[in-house]
Amino acid sequence: MQFKVPQNIDMADRIVGPLTLIQFLYLLIGGLIVYTLFSVIAPVNTVLFVVTAGPIALLTLALTFLKVQDQPFPRFALAFILFLFSPKMRVWHREGPDPLLVITADPAKAKPQAPHKKIEKSELEKLSQILDTGGSKPAQAPELPHAVSPPNYLKRSRPVLDAMKRK
Repeated sequence: MQFKVPQNIDMADRIVGPLTLIQFLYLLIGGLIVYTLFSVIAPVNTVLFVVTAGPIALLTLALTFLKVQDQPFPRFALAFILFLFSPKMRVWHREGPDPLLVITADPAKAKPQAPHKKIEKSELEKLSQILDTGGSKPAQAPELPHAVSPPNYLKRSRPVLDAMKRK
């Protein structure tokens, strides 16, 4: 069974033509402000209307359509404002250790150290023989002719293989 996987889920939905809801609200609010200024100021003084409504219209258009480095203008403006008011230099003030927290070694418990011991080659051979055979093989196994297969001294660790060989 095949399912459709949604694509571009991080993109905003287009509400009015090519505009998203936020872009439409920016245009609506900016247009209402400019229209109010036009109704109140334009009949009295046209130059004052152009001086006051021009920056508002430019800001509205920038908020709606402008992108700076593939970022929407509102996000860029917010980052710029945060940059202006955040400190530019960070200073590290070195302080001593916290006096309330002191870590000390426990004097009663000294770490026991293993004594250095020299192991002879013969002792290593005996130990490897015990480890290889699981402790069940004598130190010196008798030599067997090649025609006869040697007994399996590792029966405890390989019961399935030994059962297969017997059959």
